[in-house]
Amino acid sequence: MSHERPENEMTENYREDEPGGSTSRHLKMACDQVSHYASTSRHAALNSALEALLSAYPPSEVPVTALAGLDQLHLGGVGGTHELLALAKLQKPSSFTPLKILEPGAGLGGLARHLVSQSARNGVQHHVTTLDLSDSLCQVAIALNRATGLSEHIRVLEGDACYPELHPALPGRRFDRVLSQHLLVHLSDKPGVLKQWHDCLEDDGYLILHEPVLSVQAQAFGERPELPVPWALTTRADQLATCEELHEAMANSGFEVDTHVELTDQVLAWQARRQQHARSSHQSDNAGDPLGSCDAQELSNAMLAARALTPELIFGPTFALMQRNIAQALEAGWLEVHLWRLRKRPAQHASGTGRPHL
Repeated sequence: MSHERPENEMTENYREDEPGGSTSRHLKMACDQVSHYASTSRHAALNSALEALLSAYPPSEVPVTALAGLDQLHLGGVGGTHELLALAKLQKPSSFTPLKILEPGAGLGGLARHLVSQSARNGVQHHVTTLDLSDSLCQVAIALNRATGLSEHIRVLEGDACYPELHPALPGRRFDRVLSQHLLVHLSDKPGVLKQWHDCLEDDGYLILHEPVLSVQAQAFGERPELPVPWALTTRADQLATCEELHEAMANSGFEVDTHVELTDQVLAWQARRQQHARSSHQSDNAGDPLGSCDAQELSNAMLAARALTPELIFGPTFALMQRNIAQALEAGWLEVHLWRLRKRPAQHASGTGRPHL
């Protein structure tokens, strides 16, 4: 698979007439906001962990589930991905026609791999294009797509997820689905970005959003999650919004809410399982057994390698504090997690700005 080498090409193709100031300034801010993902200081540890996993499987046969500790970094983990895919209407009625799918802000590409793997089991092979700003994450995504044998159906592009149209490989391209996990939480101009994604969709297409949001209760009491959190190290980078603000942005960018689901209860259960696992691991470490109740000899190299794939490889040692802050915000009711399926409004109604009906 060819990897789009973007920095020179991409910069040459960015326009300076986007709303809210120059695109080059936007790009600089965006780069600053994602600089804590897989920084160069952690490349050696990440490479070592991945090499151990890849060596435990035949070429191109790593199961997508083995990567979940590393590439499912959103709230809810792989369960959130399954919820998103269930909502995405990936099979057209009475048809197995492959869909054209765009995932902006794809990171390591875990969602795309789960989508392609799941669809193949259902007898259809969709075509997924991922777009991410981080060169290092794109490079790892390409390697993982090859390792799982899915690279023929996933195209990895490096570029600004806010402006897909500006990537040299995508002008004029239209997609049946746009899927996004925990990306709007990075972005201040949500209506502008949603409008860009709206324009990338076919008329019968859907946008699926999976986002953390600030609760009504938190807004009323002036509360927010403590920093750092996985999407922000500083107050300036934290663009967490309320459901009401997101609904207004959706309506103002030409979308109607087709389905809206809250996943907070599932995320709380997931968080509790993570905390229990962390306590069990700590107790096992203190007892001199780093693998919990399992004997090290009973675990295969593949299982050991999968256990070593953790979010710390991406976020570094501050992830423990991020995790604590997220857990506290969820338990206090300040933070919620929601999932939406949005459809484009018919052309004659696209100029309206009313709040969508739920």
